[in-house]
Amino acid sequence: MASDNPTTSTPRWQHDGLCTVIDRSPDIDVLRRSFLATTGAGIVGGLLAGSETTRAAEDDASHRKTRPTVWTAEMRQNARQNVTEYDWAESRRDSAVETANGLLDRWGPDLDSLWSLITSQDIPRGGGVSAERNILGGYSDPGTDRRWKIETTVENPNGDGNLVVPTNDFGAYRQSGLDERGMFDPELADDSLLVNEEHPEMGDGWGVDDGWGWVDEDDDLGAGEGNRWNFVAYYNHWFVWRPGGVRRLVVALQDAYLLTGDPTYAVAGLVVLDRIADVYPEMSIWEYKQSDGFMNNHGGRQTGRILGGSWETNLVRDLMPAYDAFFPALEDDEVSNEVIGFLERKTEEFPGLDGKGSVRQIRENIEENFIQEMLPAAKESDLVPSRGQRPAVALSARVQDDVRENGYTREALEWLFQPGGEQFVGDVWNEEPENWVTTGGEVLTPLINQCDRDGYWHEAAPLYNRIQMASIRQVAEVLKGYDGFDGADLYQHPKMQQALGINSDLILLDTLVPEIGDTHAYSGDNWVSQSGIEDGYEVTGDSRFAQLWHFVNGYSTTGIRGSIYDADPDRLGDEIQSIVNAEGPLDLPSQNLAGYGFAALRDGENYMNQQFGTVFDTSILFNDASTAINDSFEEAIQLEAEQEGEQWSFTFDVDVAGEYELEHEALFTSSYGIYELYLNGEHVDTVDFMAGGSGRDVLSSVEALPEGTNTIRWVNVGKNADSSGYKMALYSLTLLDEEDRARRDDAAELGNAKRAVWLYYGRNGIGGGGTPHGHRDALNIGIAANEMELARDLGYPERTGTYAPRQFFTDNTLSHNTVVVDEGGQKHHWVGEPRHFEGNDERVNLIDVEAPNVYDQTDEYRRTTAMITVDDEHSYAVDFFTVEGGDDHRFSFHGTKADVSTEGLHLVAQEGGTLAGEDVPFGDGTYDEAMYDADGARTAGAGFNYFDNVERDRDPGEKIAVEWDVEDHFDVRDDDAEAVRMRLTSFGDFDDVALADGYPPQSSSSAEPEPSIRYAFLNRSGSDLESTFVSTIEHYEGERVVDSVEKVDVTGGEAHAVRVELTSGRTDYIVCAFDENATLVVDETFEFKGFFGVYSVEDDDPEYAYVHDGRRLAPLGSGPIVQEAYSEIKGFVEDFTEGMSLENELAVRIGSGHPPELERHAGFVYVDNDNSDPWRGEPDPTNPIEGRDQRGRGNGAYPIEAIGDGGGNIVTVDVGDKTFTRDFVDSEQLEAGGYNYIIDEDDDVRIPLTATWSRE
Repeated sequence: MASDNPTTSTPRWQHDGLCTVIDRSPDIDVLRRSFLATTGAGIVGGLLAGSETTRAAEDDASHRKTRPTVWTAEMRQNARQNVTEYDWAESRRDSAVETANGLLDRWGPDLDSLWSLITSQDIPRGGGVSAERNILGGYSDPGTDRRWKIETTVENPNGDGNLVVPTNDFGAYRQSGLDERGMFDPELADDSLLVNEEHPEMGDGWGVDDGWGWVDEDDDLGAGEGNRWNFVAYYNHWFVWRPGGVRRLVVALQDAYLLTGDPTYAVAGLVVLDRIADVYPEMSIWEYKQSDGFMNNHGGRQTGRILGGSWETNLVRDLMPAYDAFFPALEDDEVSNEVIGFLERKTEEFPGLDGKGSVRQIRENIEENFIQEMLPAAKESDLVPSRGQRPAVALSARVQDDVRENGYTREALEWLFQPGGEQFVGDVWNEEPENWVTTGGEVLTPLINQCDRDGYWHEAAPLYNRIQMASIRQVAEVLKGYDGFDGADLYQHPKMQQALGINSDLILLDTLVPEIGDTHAYSGDNWVSQSGIEDGYEVTGDSRFAQLWHFVNGYSTTGIRGSIYDADPDRLGDEIQSIVNAEGPLDLPSQNLAGYGFAALRDGENYMNQQFGTVFDTSILFNDASTAINDSFEEAIQLEAEQEGEQWSFTFDVDVAGEYELEHEALFTSSYGIYELYLNGEHVDTVDFMAGGSGRDVLSSVEALPEGTNTIRWVNVGKNADSSGYKMALYSLTLLDEEDRARRDDAAELGNAKRAVWLYYGRNGIGGGGTPHGHRDALNIGIAANEMELARDLGYPERTGTYAPRQFFTDNTLSHNTVVVDEGGQKHHWVGEPRHFEGNDERVNLIDVEAPNVYDQTDEYRRTTAMITVDDEHSYAVDFFTVEGGDDHRFSFHGTKADVSTEGLHLVAQEGGTLAGEDVPFGDGTYDEAMYDADGARTAGAGFNYFDNVERDRDPGEKIAVEWDVEDHFDVRDDDAEAVRMRLTSFGDFDDVALADGYPPQSSSSAEPEPSIRYAFLNRSGSDLESTFVSTIEHYEGERVVDSVEKVDVTGGEAHAVRVELTSGRTDYIVCAFDENATLVVDETFEFKGFFGVYSVEDDDPEYAYVHDGRRLAPLGSGPIVQEAYSEIKGFVEDFTEGMSLENELAVRIGSGHPPELERHAGFVYVDNDNSDPWRGEPDPTNPIEGRDQRGRGNGAYPIEAIGDGGGNIVTVDVGDKTFTRDFVDSEQLEAGGYNYIIDEDDDVRIPLTATWSRE
């Protein structure tokens, strides 16, 4: 599908002979079969009719809605019951009534006024450009209660106040031009009314608008001479339709009716909806083009109905549920008689209108001419695909609920799920709205083809993965629980359930998510979807979603409750809390997301991830107020103060008198006032809720509380001069007794001791099937510890597109913590190939990944990184980066803002220039141009000219150390991280080591970045190089826990090892070998046979041993402490779960090894899905990536949930909810055409085994 960008890809559906709309559906039986199979619904069942209303059942007309399907009878009953039981529900009801009554007063006073509010096609719509909106006073309020009048911000040069436009009485002009259907026809209108009545001194024609605007020849309004002002279109757009006009009115009437049952609101709502249905089929924005000054949001297409096609979706999605809300009201004679009576009078007044003398006729009008218009609007791209088209069509299908064989609901849902997309089939994309078409909703194709087995889309960046998920989840949310069409509930789809927790696997230290790809840095967002988490718990009941919900709610269930339309809504918070009590708060283990390409090695404990004291939802404590309160918010309660002197109070009980700390969680914002706080009548504090904090903040004080009921009172004493109001809002009150405070203080002393090393090996650009939001960053690592990111990714670029600093620096390989080969950036790939992973050992976490496709000249490009636990607060990383092939290998590593020092280097400052050389200026365009090929396409250029302040050692030793004395630039700690450091110690035969400054991008939605970041570049050059960069990475605060690090000799085969001596007296040996059959001797200390091992010695005696994919570890001079018969289990794929399932299993035919050994598995099974030599060669050469829209096959690494006996030499491997499907064989046939799979029968299988030994 096309986005708002005019460039469209080659259409998947041809368009021979297309006119305005294409409706070339695939074979319906194929579509239904695919629809049901991919959602796990099974074969087509009967469509459910549900409970019909009486009159609907009696009607056998083309309208077939027989029951409410959005707001069911049970939901309405629950809401009204909750209003009687809960103060917050009563407050929400009261707020809904107040809002509805206020809007009825504004747009009334009677049904005639509401009916007349709805404008027809020949009154233009247009939202204006930013400068015009500022001059016209914004778009929330026209500044006057007079219809069709806008008070500008321009002072009246000939009188008091500001200029008001349009200056003619457009309401009277409109009334004079109504045709026999009550629609405005300019040909019928009285042009004598087009005179300047408002400011006659400005001239007869000044400011006069007949709907097509007025030209300001003298720049009286300040937008430039000759600017065309479309006052009427602007008013129609913003104040009649959105956001404060019809849209807000209908929603308010809906809410008030649902929560009260008062027929007044239903009558008004039905009259408005019926009139919308009168005009909607003829509404089109096509003739109100941008070139004529009618600014509408449609991405340049010029499509839309009432509004531009990008905003039309929001409008109709708010209006359609209201019909479902009012639908049963027509069963009430009082309602139906009043609605029919009024509308019949309108047909007498305007005889060209269709008859409205029965409930059936009214329903037919609303359903056929509004609800059912969504599908044709979608096909014509009047609802833009990328801006809510799909959920709008889904909602229309649900509201209509016509599930007959050829009924609208079935047709709409089948179109929604059928393949297709948006196309332009004309000549000039932004001038021919009639030539934009959308041939199918294509909901299933991106879910299957772009979403991987971990629930992540084809994006690298967490931000954009969440956006992709949200676009499908909106459809799932609309169809959740809909019983009218089997299989329509997308939440039952395995990949959708995976995606609901998107990005939660990336959380580090319980506080942050790495800035992979184009992700805004420190924006205050952890990129998880709270609504997705909530739906995930509702749909699955999985405890992980409960823990996540508790986590995103601040390690609390305060404020968590169900909807007002749920039975027993308070039960939800108790349910979540019981799960947390039983299983603990969220505590993510080490993880390897082999589908997405991300591994997190985690260690340590966060002692602050718990609730201290007793937490009260403030709305429950509410006692009284001098003015209205608003308790309709999900978490907060707000005092609607409009003047000084307003107050409100809260009461709570204390069982035991004593000294308590009170923590008030409050909101600080620019529209709030100044309040005095009283506790049991005694003044405690004065708080300015505009200037005293930022966002949600906590006010605390220690007070003596008596046993029994205590009262808190907040009294408004005015407002800050910069504040726009007097209101205030509270979230929660926490009481901490002496024991609570001691427990909190003890936890605070320990703090957050979590640490993590992460490695990204997923999408790195469009060429591998990803998107431009990925960076060339395969095998990039980051470090998080001491409550902050010590080595972070750069995140979102300053500008997108062909902006040179983005292309050559932010996106480029050189700016990431990885290895650059031959001074060029990486090629794009889909995901790397994990070889080993360990996340369960008490001391060792390990990830080993190869990325064979990112450099053509390399035979191996592989990173093996382990995190070794030292104690409760410290770990260190050991990193082996192996590159074979190419003539230049440059290891790049950076931290955050810091003072940098070195050991083992004799650095000489370069005289000017950049890393590219003394004669190459920073950002030099000539140097950049050299990075383009003969056709002008950018090659994977070096980007050396984006690093300056260079220091070099051109003859370094084989051991160097670089230490970053970091600063807390992003203010995540309270001490500026004064004693926090990160230290890189590297070993190798380096030809050159350089330090240089790189400059993080300043993207608008990110926090202000560090002024610069100091990079270390370790370089080797030669011919057909083989390099292994061996490094350790430490974090510490205060004193180091590592006393020394040395690379030690290994004999007997190809391997590398380091010796790490700790200040505790423990010595660790870490060895990584690539010769599985060799018996090695490490540092003349122990024998080792395997891939990866850790051997710890304390007081000259063995203390701990760990062997991964190995058989033996034996201290010299004594017997082995690890001795196993098998290092791995090898076999072949016998069978695997096909299709979409939440339960997936791999049957493996064992070729070597013995099944009981599988108890020692390391948690992953590796299927070699190449058609080449196992674990080597080009991945999947029979199915190469041929273009940007084709995703790679992916690796065959799967987590092991359980292993079972399949009989004989067959073992079964339960991989949980990780599907083996890759994508559709033929997207146009969906499931009927079958799936491509990530693995195949007879593929080689490896299950590495681990073994440990401990002295204790």
